[in-house]
Amino acid sequence: MAEQRYRGGRKSKGEREALHTRVDPLVSEAVRARAADRGMSLNDFVASVLAREVGMTNLAPQAPIRQKPEELPISDVA
Repeated sequence: MAEQRYRGGRKSKGEREALHTRVDPLVSEAVRARAADRGMSLNDFVASVLAREVGMTNLAPQAPIRQKPEELPISDVA
């Protein structure tokens, strides 16, 4: 039996089920932009919106926490 060498990749998010939909291109563009603004994948953003809509906020994927960049004293930058 061959030894598995690859151990990378992200941790599983558990069981998932695919939903398929077609939306107006303007809606698609707005949703993609909102997901990018939040630093989320399109899939996680849509799953989050849907979970909140049906009252299951505990199952909504969370946007990553973005840390504000600290301002350096001008002497450290120059």
